[in-house]
Amino acid sequence: MRLDREMKSPGASGTSRWDRMQLTVTVESSVADLPGWDELVIGDGIELPSHDLWLSAKVLHVSEVFGNKDPQHLLARANGTLLGGLATHRVDEHVTDRMMRLDGVFPGMDVLPARLVGGPYDGRTGALTQPSLGDEARIRVVSRLFAEAEDIARRNGERSVVCRCVDGGDVLLRDVLRDRGYREIPGPDHFVLVPPPGGLDGYIDSLPSRYRNLVRRELRKLRDGGIALTVEPLTADLITTVAPLIVNLRNKHDVDAGLATITARLGLLRRALKQSMYGVLARSGDRVVGFMELIVYRGNAWGSQAGFDYEAQGTLPMYFGVLFYGVMDFAAEHGLRILDYTFGTEDAKRSRGCEGRKTVRLLKAV
Repeated sequence: MRLDREMKSPGASGTSRWDRMQLTVTVESSVADLPGWDELVIGDGIELPSHDLWLSAKVLHVSEVFGNKDPQHLLARANGTLLGGLATHRVDEHVTDRMMRLDGVFPGMDVLPARLVGGPYDGRTGALTQPSLGDEARIRVVSRLFAEAEDIARRNGERSVVCRCVDGGDVLLRDVLRDRGYREIPGPDHFVLVPPPGGLDGYIDSLPSRYRNLVRRELRKLRDGGIALTVEPLTADLITTVAPLIVNLRNKHDVDAGLATITARLGLLRRALKQSMYGVLARSGDRVVGFMELIVYRGNAWGSQAGFDYEAQGTLPMYFGVLFYGVMDFAAEHGLRILDYTFGTEDAKRSRGCEGRKTVRLLKAV
């Protein structure tokens, strides 16, 4: 698929050397070994990582292994140089990846089958562009990529194109999609935390006084309960240990969770990301009783799956221990800029210093 159109110079601020280049768009079924994909950036100058973990080539490849997603990733080039990219997947009632499904995301709307664009999961979704692009060139690249995604949806008989979770501060993307006729609805708050200097002590000092005292009491309760918090590389043996804890958490919230699938997914991510995966652990003696998956990528970290031994936990504040208190010294030692705590448990995350960023969901009937 090739639709060529000259990119005109805006004749104003925000120009770049690409503004007069001819743009072509092609489709790839995988970006796993695509040169240049991971140098593209997401966002419009907002204070979040420019390189998002879940849109990296290796993680997208892992998502391609699990389920029938029909990936068709769009690549925009000028004179052979990659200027932009847009991950797209098909979502219908047969998709087996629970995190990718759109059940309940658009209440009362018949959106399936849909072309899911900009990333398969809740997180930061949108088009990727080369950082050297001026604003006008970026607008043209982003609009063209979405136009191509809409064409794919029409050819495949899909009802809609969906960008499931766009940061509210990504003004350029939102403006482009509104101009293209996309409808916006509010999305969930996306929680991030900028770890203060000084590790755990600095983190505690950064909190309002009522929470400082609460955190100190909770840390004392964990110590008195014989719980040690550590951060360790996520080895194959550790995956075998923590996978049942993830199943426990999902079962508690009535989410179907197969032990074999969880183990396989963690193992595949570990092989793809190598030394970037860690486990934040709560140990009672030699026994692991709490866990959070922590993935480090380009100086930032994402807290992903978690799990607990609820019998061992009792009334101990294990959740806060592995999600927050066990992370802070590690974050300081590694100079991490932002900790991404994704979505949900809003009050708990706000109380421990997270900022809740507004997001929007965008969709267009095709």
